[in-house]
Amino acid sequence: MKIKITKSHGTKNSFIIIYDNKNHLLIQNQIKKICQTFKTDGLLLISDHKNYDYQMDYFNNDGSWETMCANGARCAALFMFQKNKCNQNIHFITGDGPHHIKINNPDSIELSMNPPIFKTPEIQPCGYSGKFVDSGAKHFVTIVNQMNYHQVKSEGSQIRNNAIFEADGGVNVNFLTIIDAHHINVYTYEKGIENMVMSCGSGSVAAAYYAFKKNKIKSPVKISVPGGELKLIFNDSWNDVWLSGPAHLSEEENWLL
Repeated sequence: MKIKITKSHGTKNSFIIIYDNKNHLLIQNQIKKICQTFKTDGLLLISDHKNYDYQMDYFNNDGSWETMCANGARCAALFMFQKNKCNQNIHFITGDGPHHIKINNPDSIELSMNPPIFKTPEIQPCGYSGKFVDSGAKHFVTIVNQMNYHQVKSEGSQIRNNAIFEADGGVNVNFLTIIDAHHINVYTYEKGIENMVMSCGSGSVAAAYYAFKKNKIKSPVKISVPGGELKLIFNDSWNDVWLSGPAHLSEEENWLL
């Protein structure tokens, strides 16, 4: 049986998109193979929902399910809009609950985020001081002066596997550098991918929340990631949070289940 797949990326965080209502188990059994074949960070499985425009399930490239993927959500929204399944103002549901999206154009897609929550006080896994933040997905955020790919991969792996996070199945790790009150850099090591990713939307939100609570930044914030730039707007209570950035889609291809 053939299904349609679409490659996509948001600030070079890459995904396969599949819209399907019947073959979820078959698809989930092949996620690792699909992602390895197309060299993507994860897979977005979109299906119809009676109360929302659609449901989005995100899987890392090892096949593990994750609650939320903000970069993926922008890609999924553009995909469904181009399929005429919704208009430019979207209400969808994913693992961490409902979200809204506004599609201005492919380079400016705004996503509402749920208010982040600190899950720990200040902790020091592997000597890095920071906090565990739930921003739709699980993140540890720490402030650093600078980072490179090799450091993110080696240090991120150690923190991700630290015993502090064992009960939660590990954690995504975000290395945050403050540029000024309206600009930060974020490098992310992502569990389930087990490598640095070019961008992580929920990780960027977690990093900004941590920086704000340390009185380091104010809204709006430009977030530089290895794959490009994101923009975050939030109020002081963080109950109105919007992350915006681009989404890019490739032509559909066939995949044999």
